[in-house]
Amino acid sequence: MALLALTTALHYEGLKLLARPHRGPFFQPGPVFAITALVVLHLAEISLYAAAFAAAAEMLGLGSLHGLARASALDYFYFASQTYSTLGYGDVVPMGALRMIASVEPLNGLLLLAWSGAFLVRHLDGRQGLGGRA
Repeated sequence: MALLALTTALHYEGLKLLARPHRGPFFQPGPVFAITALVVLHLAEISLYAAAFAAAAEMLGLGSLHGLARASALDYFYFASQTYSTLGYGDVVPMGALRMIASVEPLNGLLLLAWSGAFLVRHLDGRQGLGGRA
């Protein structure tokens, strides 16, 4: 639940920062900037889940990732990104209490991804008048 609150708060603050009007002669963010910033934001949130999986498995001994001889930081990030995006190839499977984190992460990721999509549509709509508003 702490990860759910932390990633949601991080996402909220990131979107709030992106929503600020940035005006100036040298910096006028467009869709490419917004999409890149959103991807970076999601990668940060995935990293938090990867760190939680690693800490739960390595430090607390609460489970493991089945399908790997010895999980590395990159493996935890891979599993967290697959889970966050609800893609889930199934080549790495959580065992033990890691299943609890893995069962909440997709719901959190799905909602945050949808929130980013809604934000992006509104950002593009406001910048280019795509929805009738100018």
